[in-house]
Amino acid sequence: MRMNALTSAVAALFAALVLFVTPAAAADFIVESLDYDFPGEIKAAADEGKNVVVMFYLNGCPYCDKMHKRVFPHPEVNAFYGEKFHMIEVNIKGDLNVTTHEGEAMAEKDYAEKMRVRATPVFLFFSKDGAEALKLTGYQDPEMFNTAGRYVSSDAFKDGTSFLDFARAGR
Repeated sequence: MRMNALTSAVAALFAALVLFVTPAAAADFIVESLDYDFPGEIKAAADEGKNVVVMFYLNGCPYCDKMHKRVFPHPEVNAFYGEKFHMIEVNIKGDLNVTTHEGEAMAEKDYAEKMRVRATPVFLFFSKDGAEALKLTGYQDPEMFNTAGRYVSSDAFKDGTSFLDFARAGR
């Protein structure tokens, strides 16, 4: 009887470890920028019929981690964003050189400051022509994150429709 309980405990511990160390599925829409040239990234994405979204993050941010583990791998999010977006991540404390969407050269942390990023995550969505389309702060559940993507990819922001009105209308 003791061996059965011990075997069960070991099996449960093993299962918990496997779940804990198994990484979440990677999101297909997150791209690794080689030069962080955002005007170039926006143009390259537009040439593929896609928009760019920049995710400002901070290492150790629990909400950033939650986006990576729960939202980005979500099948509907991954499929939609994989078809419509490229996402590039910017560390708000980072020293990598970037060329901002306005063509200015600066460090990641300076770009975050310029964009008034004070909490993470922050998502900055761009239209295909490089205009700022939407800025969202904080954790977004899969449904709201997809709504934000539809708002930008449909160009609803161009006719003056606010994101809040778009979301309320269930579009």
